[in-house]
Amino acid sequence: MGFHFRKSIKLGSLLRINKNKRGVSVSVGGKNVKVTVNDKKKVTASLPETGISYDTTIGKKPAGKKKTSGK
Repeated sequence: MGFHFRKSIKLGSLLRINKNKRGVSVSVGGKNVKVTVNDKKKVTASLPETGISYDTTIGKKPAGKKKTSGK
């Protein structure tokens, strides 16, 4: 655990841009639902004050069996 710093710019009632030492993210949403996209192609959808959230990565190929040419 360490000291963290974040700069946040609010653009309207539903849009926020966040900057920290690791990168930039954009959050859209309000009191009931929030969706955040960061510069590492990670998307988080959350229900504030409930502890419920879902994370995924955009463009990530699903892990599965590799196709091989069977001769």
